[in-house]
Amino acid sequence: SSAETNQPGEPEAEDPHKKEVEAKDKEIINLKDKYLRSVAEFRNLQDRTKREIQSARDFAISRFAKDLIDSVDNFDRALSTVPAKKLTENDNNQDLVNLFNGLKMTEQILTETLKKHGLERFDPSEKGEKFDPNLHEATFQTKVEGKEDGTVFHTQQKGFILNGRVIRAAKVGVVKNS
Repeated sequence: SSAETNQPGEPEAEDPHKKEVEAKDKEIINLKDKYLRSVAEFRNLQDRTKREIQSARDFAISRFAKDLIDSVDNFDRALSTVPAKKLTENDNNQDLVNLFNGLKMTEQILTETLKKHGLERFDPSEKGEKFDPNLHEATFQTKVEGKEDGTVFHTQQKGFILNGRVIRAAKVGVVKNS
C-alpha cells in the first residue's frame, strides 16, 4: 500500500530518503558546531600565546632591573652626601661642583635609559601620597602636625615599577596622629 492509499489514522510510510536527509542535516549541524568550537579554541590559544609572549618580553629584564636598582640607589646616596652649601661657595670647591654635576648627569641618563625600558623610580613623599600597601612598605609611623593620618611624609628608600608591576616597594614613614 502506497502513501496515497493510506486511510486516515494510519501511520504514513516513512520515506527512506527523508530519514537519510535528516541524518545528514544532523551530521552537518554537529560538524559545524565542532568547527566553530575549534575556531574559537584556536583564537583563544592565539590570544593567550600573544599575552604570554608580551608578558615574557615585559618582564625578561626583571632580574637585570633589580640588579641595577642598587646602582641607582648608590647614585642617590652619593648625590645626597654633598651639602648644597658646598656647591654654591666660590671657586674653593670647583672640583667638587664638577664631580657632583657629572654624577648628577650620569644619574639622569641612567634613569632616562631605564625609563625607556619600562623601569621607573617613584618617591611617594614628594607628593604626600596616601599610604598604599601595594606600592609602599611602612617602616615607621609617627605624629606629624598638620598632616592627615595615613599620609606618607618620609621616604627612606624610593620604589621601582617595571612595566606597571612593583619590583620594589618604597620604604616610607607614615603619619599616625591618633
